[in-house]
Amino acid sequence: MKVAICDDSAQDAELICALLREHFDKNGFIGELHTFASGEALAEAFAETSFDVVFLDIYMEGMNGLKTAERLRALDPGFSLIFITSSTDHALDCFSLGTDGYVVKPIQREDIDRAFSKCRDVFLKNGRFIEVPSDRTKRKIPLHKIQFMEVYGKEVLVHTRKETIKTSVPLDELEKMITGPFLRCHRSYIVNLNYVEALQPDDFLMRDGSLVPLRQRGRAELRDAYADFLSDRLFEVSS
Repeated sequence: MKVAICDDSAQDAELICALLREHFDKNGFIGELHTFASGEALAEAFAETSFDVVFLDIYMEGMNGLKTAERLRALDPGFSLIFITSSTDHALDCFSLGTDGYVVKPIQREDIDRAFSKCRDVFLKNGRFIEVPSDRTKRKIPLHKIQFMEVYGKEVLVHTRKETIKTSVPLDELEKMITGPFLRCHRSYIVNLNYVEALQPDDFLMRDGSLVPLRQRGRAELRDAYADFLSDRLFEVSS
């Protein structure tokens, strides 16, 4: 489990780290803690590696926490986000970014415990993976990192945020292995709806700019499935 703490107050960042270590020891977690003093530094690191949880201060010099969260969500929507704030004025903005909660300064042990407990579902979800043969080895691919899969000749290309993995496993078999917000939108494509930027007449526009085609038959059902996904996600954020 990798956790990022981003706060331009070194004292607050150290306190959060200390409280998280206590929480890990008490609950049997093993985790890596990484601290960042600015949103820019966190965003740069996030482009190279992924984190399971991000504790993010809202009020920072330079790129504030809300702008930083927008950039991180564009890179990977699957992590758990906890905002750190000295005011609850931005509560609605926080929840619109898919936060699991926020911790109000001055930071207390109980607040960290409460915030972290809300992330457990994310850990369970992000722990799921498929294992496929690729280049004479076995690759474990976390489901939440898969953007879409497509048939390419006799192989399937599994597109993640950082790489494309080739496998000989047929798409029909891969479809049986996955769970979560995946949709078979074409005979040659499966898409992770978490990475869809917009629904177009003939395609899903992905966050990385890729286009994933929609099948001709049953296109109305595909649109309904995407609308249901958006409705469910809105309910999760507001609940």
